[in-house]
Amino acid sequence: MTKIMELWHEESLCMDPERLAGIYVEMGESRAKTVIAGATEELALEMERLKGLMLAGHPRAMPQTARRLRDIAEPLGLCSLTQVAEDLAKTAATENRVAMAAILARLDRLANQSLKMVWDLQDMSG
Repeated sequence: MTKIMELWHEESLCMDPERLAGIYVEMGESRAKTVIAGATEELALEMERLKGLMLAGHPRAMPQTARRLRDIAEPLGLCSLTQVAEDLAKTAATENRVAMAAILARLDRLANQSLKMVWDLQDMSG
């Protein structure tokens, strides 16, 4: 009988909370919450778009989408997400599907953790 093992790697997130705080200082609480909510929605949409492109076998469209995700994550201070999105963009340009799948899985884990962290921080702010 073959044993199937599911691996799930937990890694710590790199986040610059000063960036998120800066948004609140610059825009005020109400507007910042709206902007951050919109950005987190965009992150989720870009992540789904990346997964769809991978499933459909369209690696040439992935670098641009990964860089859009990076450009959304960076102002929020989501350092890990920013870096891995850039890694995916570079790897997708080589069309190495095995590497792309591994990086996309990592990006998905980090996106889920990052979005949860941002939502938790917003809940703490009031």
